[in-house]
Amino acid sequence: MAELSKVYRCYHCGVILQNDDNSKPGYIEKEVMEKYPEGLLLCDNCFKNERFNSSPKEADFEVSYESILGEIKIKNALVVYVVDVFSFEGSFISKLNKKLEGIDVFAVASKRDLLPSEADNDILQHYIEHRLRVSKLTVKDSILVSTNSGYNMNILHEKLIKYGKNRDIYFIGATTSGKSTIIEDFLRNYTNNTHNLITTYTFNDSDLRGFRIPINDSHYIYETPGTSINNSIISKADKISQNQIIPKKTVKARNFKLSPNNSILFGGLVGIQLINGPRTNVSCYASSEVNINLIKGDLENSLTNLLKKKKVSPIIDYIKSATDFDAYDIQIPEKGSRDIGILGLGWINFIGNNQLFRVFVPKGVYVYTTRGKVQYVNK
Repeated sequence: MAELSKVYRCYHCGVILQNDDNSKPGYIEKEVMEKYPEGLLLCDNCFKNERFNSSPKEADFEVSYESILGEIKIKNALVVYVVDVFSFEGSFISKLNKKLEGIDVFAVASKRDLLPSEADNDILQHYIEHRLRVSKLTVKDSILVSTNSGYNMNILHEKLIKYGKNRDIYFIGATTSGKSTIIEDFLRNYTNNTHNLITTYTFNDSDLRGFRIPINDSHYIYETPGTSINNSIISKADKISQNQIIPKKTVKARNFKLSPNNSILFGGLVGIQLINGPRTNVSCYASSEVNINLIKGDLENSLTNLLKKKKVSPIIDYIKSATDFDAYDIQIPEKGSRDIGILGLGWINFIGNNQLFRVFVPKGVYVYTTRGKVQYVNK
């Protein structure tokens, strides 16, 4: 299984910490790193300046959702779990998944139009089902949709009417999952044949509100508020950069050959360096408005220089040098198609062959590695 380990920095000066040579920058005693792996980590020179290390965490969900999930269980309702197929990890929240165990789930993977046309729909749908089932969720059905292109939307509407004959339905998803857009599309094609009205609904024992849509005289569709995500690169960027990062049209693979110690730079946002392993063909998936460049040689120095000269785009204003990034090492022992992704930005795809990658991301942004989400194209 792929191993992801953080490359620790001094949180005062930003230098990468090491315990091999006390005459070089970043020295910290090995015993300190072993004793406090998630605590106060400062190089010896900055020890007097207190800073706390906080690693990026997966997206959380609001405590208020506890009451909604309790309501779902009491009613034996069906959960329509909407996930963003382009940024799957950002809409797939492990703490929420644990609370959904034992509840019937209808998985809806949105934003199909953003993925390349060569991506196989069956593989994408099986990928979503696999990830949900590995999380011990009871997947009763799944579908891949796009509100922009209309792909499978009629089938989704038919399934919602069918399931709503016998039970209530609750839509759940992250704020960026496309959940609200799917509800809006449903309402445009919806005819209310009941004596009940579409209303806003306040969920029991909470201050959360959403739409309640009657399917028949006994059952409803409930739209729950989106769960927030605070460890996406989008949450760290200003409005102008967000507009460049969020894709508006189909994302096409941009292909590179990555040699050891060379890197791929996504604007001034993310750097991915091949530390060791064979020369690797890499396909990059991100918005067309994000510049992607091959960087030869030292990534940290190149990144700092490019940021200072503002020769990369997009950038985040408060990021001035490589010391403003978290760094992670990812070892890839698996064979076959693999992804390394950055939440909110996109991912790279390659064939696993025991490579070691180092990933630089703005502090607090979530990094992940999984099997390939789409078929590997650049063989």
